Amino acid sequence: MGLIRNAIVQGCEAVDAIHARRRRSNGLLDLVIVGAGPAGFAASLTAKQREMRFVTLEQDSLGGCVFQYPRAKIVMTQPIQLPLAGTMHMRATRKEDLLDFWRDVERRVPLPMRYGERVETILPRQGFIAVTTTKAEYRANAVLLATGRRGSPRRLEVPGEDLPKVVYRLIEPEQYAGQQILVVGGGDSALEAAAALAEAKTPSVVLSYRGETFARAKARNRARIAEAQLGGHLRVALNSRVTCIREREVELEVGGSRLVIPNDAVIVNAGGVLPTGFLQSIGIAVETRWGTA
Repeated sequence: MGLIRNAIVQGCEAVDAIHARRRRSNGLLDLVIVGAGPAGFAASLTAKQREMRFVTLEQDSLGGCVFQYPRAKIVMTQPIQLPLAGTMHMRATRKEDLLDFWRDVERRVPLPMRYGERVETILPRQGFIAVTTTKAEYRANAVLLATGRRGSPRRLEVPGEDLPKVVYRLIEPEQYAGQQILVVGGGDSALEAAAALAEAKTPSVVLSYRGETFARAKARNRARIAEAQLGGHLRVALNSRVTCIREREVELEVGGSRLVIPNDAVIVNAGGVLPTGFLQSIGIAVETRWGTA
């Protein structure tokens, strides 16, 4: 659907709009950009092209949600013109190749990027906006939120979830060699993680999902899961939920029955929680609509 392309276009257009109405103030930044995913990175390049005084803040790494994808995930995009970088000739590519392209652009076009720095508050002051992070405070005339919809990982809220063996993304399937793994979730991320582990010949992979089918997932991911099941490398537990996580085992409720399985690691891919509270705290009204145009 060209979501990455759309994000890049929106990032560029947002900065152009801010640039058109900017005012110069001594000691103030023209712009603080929050997020370094596709939109935030494109916004940064546009701000550099417009010779604006700005800084980009990212709590993780360059790529934002793309960086969080499993290794070798195929990323769908469309060719797009990046400011100061030329045309990005990509359609279906691995996430590593896309990130390598962006890193190369960053090397060629020095940008004031601040990685590993999370925004805590954004407050209006007399004549400027104060952005406080885990490391510093920035004063600017404008703030662009390019945080996407990833939010924070959704937790299971069960006993034992704080154990070190519980994580919320899969990066390298090989790190789980020889282990017994439980993947939780029914969307594309969960199916991709479970399939990648099964294809890496992980000894025991169980995919737990509270629903009856993987209706939300793409057909190609459902096919990978079916193939892994036929090959005996993956066990699927539908209509199940995790009730307790222990050091060496996990307890599930499956169709009203209790099931305890040996376990070395749990990967939770149950979606994200949008930063609604944070957005409301900085004065942004959030309205949820269900089935409304």
